[in-house]
Amino acid sequence: ISVVAHYVNADWELQKRVIGLRLIEVKHSGENIAERIAAVVEEYCLIDKIFSVTLDNASSNAKAMNTLTPLFACYLGPDPSPDPLDPSNRKYSLVHQRCACHIINLIVKSGLKRLKPYTEDFRTAINFLNSSNQRIALFKEYCNAKGVRPRKFGLDMDVRWNSTYLMLKHLVPYKNVFSVFINSHYGSQLLTTNHWYFAEKLLEFLELFYDSTVVLSGVYYPTSPLVLHHILEIASHLHACEKDHNLRAIVYPMKLKFLKYWQDIPLLYSYAFILDPRAKMRGFFNVLQLLGEYTGSEYSSYYADVKTELYKLFNKYESKFGAARSQRVAQPSHHTGKKKQAWGRIFGRGSGVVGPSPLPATSSSSTSAVSELSAYLDSDNVTSYEDDFDLLLWWRDHKLTFPILSIMARDIISVPVSTVSSESCFSLTGRIIEERRRRLSPETVEMLTCLKDWELGEKREQHVVDNQELEDSFQNLYLDED
Repeated sequence: ISVVAHYVNADWELQKRVIGLRLIEVKHSGENIAERIAAVVEEYCLIDKIFSVTLDNASSNAKAMNTLTPLFACYLGPDPSPDPLDPSNRKYSLVHQRCACHIINLIVKSGLKRLKPYTEDFRTAINFLNSSNQRIALFKEYCNAKGVRPRKFGLDMDVRWNSTYLMLKHLVPYKNVFSVFINSHYGSQLLTTNHWYFAEKLLEFLELFYDSTVVLSGVYYPTSPLVLHHILEIASHLHACEKDHNLRAIVYPMKLKFLKYWQDIPLLYSYAFILDPRAKMRGFFNVLQLLGEYTGSEYSSYYADVKTELYKLFNKYESKFGAARSQRVAQPSHHTGKKKQAWGRIFGRGSGVVGPSPLPATSSSSTSAVSELSAYLDSDNVTSYEDDFDLLLWWRDHKLTFPILSIMARDIISVPVSTVSSESCFSLTGRIIEERRRRLSPETVEMLTCLKDWELGEKREQHVVDNQELEDSFQNLYLDED
């Protein structure tokens, strides 16, 4: 199991480091996973410095977090309100986060099951071509005769839906030559016009999910403030495609899976969105309104709950970091923003910001806490939406205006919403353990992995994500290259 630390350095730059790669020789149970993770964290003296842990949805990971969450809650402590069903049980609402990319994977795979007969035929055709060097040579000649650059095609993997997307992405442009060649050599008509019609429809439909997976897998920019944007885009996409009779059969199970995981929006995603100065409570209100339209869910009480919980969380930061408050300076100036298309859906195409005014601050907050958080929420939204906006730098530039809130924002927006950085560690390890180095001890492998990752981290070259490696594996299959 790999353990990866994400943090913000003194220059307010997002950093990532592999700090552990531990062998689990026994069953990958929750107890064994928790034991390895806790050992790594204790070695680095990070027990009281952990804000959140992101894991995929495996049941063993959930069990591991049942053990680890009370241990890692030292940073801010539990919610003081006990669970009414178990007064001895405290709430730890932010410590355990589920991988958003894994949820997208589950959503898409639930729909792809409905198209399995079509995708199986494409796999059969690709297998048929790739299994014979003679057929590959004949296909190369045929492509050259038709004026098409000859190539082979990669097969997808059952565990990664995005490989199905990439398989179709590189296959569809060759549909004419590929169909004629396969059907003439296979002995029967394996691929019909219906196959290609559904392939093109599916490719267009899946593009948004693929793009969301790539964006949310980022390492060197905050991803938690982006999740609500992508949840909204996915909800809108599913809602629109429900009306397409060709896609309705796959959209229905996908929407059910979407609602299973994201109808109840995780608090962290809401906090991160609100702490984007382009959004605040007004943008958050508009997002919930749109989500309600697309999913049929009711979010009016959730809006009020988030505001209440946000003040509760800020009070914890006020208690922990109150000494960091220094003399206030002027209110923040307007900076640039993210992509206009993403914000256009939320705020409309016109100028200005719509949505209700922020709710009044809730009761028990201290005067200083209320004034700092309220000052941020009551101030005007940033309304310039260029692509080069750096959210962490905005909070760095305003840390004197919001000394406590900037610490809270730094913690929340730096939480990774994907486990891709952890999974990519195994790709790095695969380049360490190879034919000539097969007898390295687990301790040596861990040491070499950390050294290589830290070296790449200094150069900010760690983020050669698995998505890019996967893309390259499908792209680099041309037959005219030496």
